[in-house]
Amino acid sequence: MPLTARQRSIHNKNGAKRSASFTKGKRSRKASEGEYLFTNAPSDLRSIAYPGGAVALGLLLVARLTSAYWGQIADCDETYNYWEPLHYLVYGNGLQTWEYSPVYAIRSYMPLWLFAVPAKILSLAMTPVSVFYSLRAALAALTACAELMFYKAVCHEFGVHVGRVWLCLALPAAGCFAASAAMLPSAWSGTLVSAALACWWRKRYPLAIILTAATVLLSWPFTAILGLPIALDMVLIKRQFIDFIKWSIISLIIILVPTVAVDSWHYGRLVVTPWNIVAYNIFTEHGPDLYGVEPWTYYFVNGFLNFNIVWVLALSCPLLLTACTAISSRSTARASFCAPYWLSLMPLALWLGVFMAQPHKEERFLYPVYSMVVLAGAIALDCLQKMTFAVGTELLRWRKERERRHYLVYTGPLVVMCVLLAGVASISRTTALFNHYHGPMKLLRHIPDHTDGQSELNVCFGKEWYRSPSSFHVPDAYRIRFVPSEFTGQLPAPYDERHNATRIIHPYFNDQNKGDNQTYLKPSECHYLIDSDIGTPSKLQPPYHKNTNVWEVITSVPILDASKSHRIFRAFYVPVLSSKSVVYANMYLLRNKVI
Repeated sequence: MPLTARQRSIHNKNGAKRSASFTKGKRSRKASEGEYLFTNAPSDLRSIAYPGGAVALGLLLVARLTSAYWGQIADCDETYNYWEPLHYLVYGNGLQTWEYSPVYAIRSYMPLWLFAVPAKILSLAMTPVSVFYSLRAALAALTACAELMFYKAVCHEFGVHVGRVWLCLALPAAGCFAASAAMLPSAWSGTLVSAALACWWRKRYPLAIILTAATVLLSWPFTAILGLPIALDMVLIKRQFIDFIKWSIISLIIILVPTVAVDSWHYGRLVVTPWNIVAYNIFTEHGPDLYGVEPWTYYFVNGFLNFNIVWVLALSCPLLLTACTAISSRSTARASFCAPYWLSLMPLALWLGVFMAQPHKEERFLYPVYSMVVLAGAIALDCLQKMTFAVGTELLRWRKERERRHYLVYTGPLVVMCVLLAGVASISRTTALFNHYHGPMKLLRHIPDHTDGQSELNVCFGKEWYRSPSSFHVPDAYRIRFVPSEFTGQLPAPYDERHNATRIIHPYFNDQNKGDNQTYLKPSECHYLIDSDIGTPSKLQPPYHKNTNVWEVITSVPILDASKSHRIFRAFYVPVLSSKSVVYANMYLLRNKVI
């Protein structure tokens, strides 16, 4: 759509697209070639079309709500550390992990209450599974709103072309699809950080500080790293030291004080959970490494799976910016009100530098910078366009066409090709994940609501314990429990039934990931059992579904057998080829016929 007069006025504030450059563009035909290549002509500027706020929000809402309803829970930490305690706050029962033990208290109940209050209201008229999807939809909508703020700030700070490329790359991105509706602190931080950076670029410093404080104190303390560039800009560059201190103190008072009060009430003692999680991860001898370590290549592979060529472009962004500056300093010039590129992109560099160096790596640890990854990719693609145009003017003599000399005119096909390639690859990745792992999200729906007069029935997980979608997916009278398996680590245990359950110290919780079978049930005590035919049966993991004298198969869903599938086709869906290259097993919902 053509720019309106108001949009052109706002847009022209961006350094390389100011209205003053129009006149200079006509006068600069004898100027140095480096400056001439990237000067805008008025006719070209009027032809730049980009989605307005309402259109962008609509597109983002569609993309993120799709994730809320068709995305799966990819991390068992989301189930057991967030959905289960949330279920306890809403319905009075759920599973508790050692992180919520008063001895350790490294998880806060405060952010959970922000979801529990509306969930309690919804529970009056909805089933638990409907409440689950309503909360995911709310998370997706909040993410879309934050991304809209980010998009508009990118258009203001980096130009509408970079902004529209960012939008086109972010909408289908597999990484954004996975993170946008996740009930995880790293996902909440992704939303809050996107909004904080948007406010920073728009010079709304008080709100930027409050949002940064929210992600640090309510969500994930380590995201304080992402606020360092904002602090650097305010304190050292803008010399707004007093304002920085004032709003930091205000943020502490309005966010930390209620958080400490709520958590101290739940744990029965004075607790500062943001400090506890930092102390555990940094100052204990074992820290999170107990839960596995990954090679240095982990994030390079994972980033490519989630963002494909956008990830490659993002990592190449510093090099491409340097090359663009070498060709023509005008091509990377910023307006006086814009932060320099090195400062604007510092959050991403800091985050990747810190987390790539950590032995314990997980996909969700990069959620807070997903918007920045796409932004760096969009900037890198813009640099490639400028460099392509520079080569074209020398070799193909594009500059002969005086009235249509803007670099976007000649390099449009490059952008279209990259956006289409990234979009197709992202949709392929998302489709593969849906086909392979969505089954557990609907398996428990086949459990009947009627209980034949029994007040409490058990739904048990064994070797597939990490695939549970949470207690929200079982009817009110059912409880999720565990039976012994080959897994020897620590699993959650039910919250105590007494009213002060969050204050009770259980002896079987520890911070060493040592398993304790005190809370396990015998298979014979389970009314329903989740089983699969993945792997080799053993004494602790027998093929329950084959014991038809005891167990009746209610239903089954397909699940990828990764060990028997091709690595490429289990990562990406390719019509025809994928069906020939991946192997599916079955997950079974079994009913105990004897109990």
